Amino acid sequence: MCGIIYIMKKILLSWILLIGLFISAPCMAETFDYVGGSFDWLYMTNQERTDRVSQIFKIMFPKGYVANFPRGFLKERLKNYLKDRNHEVHYEAVCAGYTHYKDVDLQPFFSGKSRFVYMYALQYTKAPQKTFYYDAMGRLKFVDFRYGDYPTCPYYTKKYAINGKLVRAMYLQNPETMYIFSNKGSFIGVKYQNNLYGFNYTR
Repeated sequence: MCGIIYIMKKILLSWILLIGLFISAPCMAETFDYVGGSFDWLYMTNQERTDRVSQIFKIMFPKGYVANFPRGFLKERLKNYLKDRNHEVHYEAVCAGYTHYKDVDLQPFFSGKSRFVYMYALQYTKAPQKTFYYDAMGRLKFVDFRYGDYPTCPYYTKKYAINGKLVRAMYLQNPETMYIFSNKGSFIGVKYQNNLYGFNYTR
């Protein structure tokens, strides 16, 4: 019996810590040291690139590993956003080409080469630390959390599915340079303007 009580206390403590992290982290104006200056990836050795990626990983994942939210946690914390209450207006606006409507910024996602908007993103101008991704029916599918003194660079963002699992993470060194990591925390590449550069890219 004592063992069960101890385990329950550990679980409860873990949930409390997660809730505290969820509430505070995306809203805190953290500041980070710049990792690199201008885009210099092409002129670095493989060891320098490895060191750079490791430094950024430690900033985004200070515990040294990717931590997902418990299943059901985001649905509870974001229960007021699970359905876009102005879905029809927002969907029509984004389909018509609007990138801003009243108090939200809009972004469409098209299906293949068609002009069908299968998903759209909302970022409220008064709460820009989060971006909500809805399907064509207005149901929440993903959410971005931004960490740092956004929109001032550097800052990083983590995208989660509504089930609490990380989708990808990005560190923005400046508006044109971002380091992209997978849902497992593995390095994908550096995106500079419209190009993606991996570890082994050579000039």
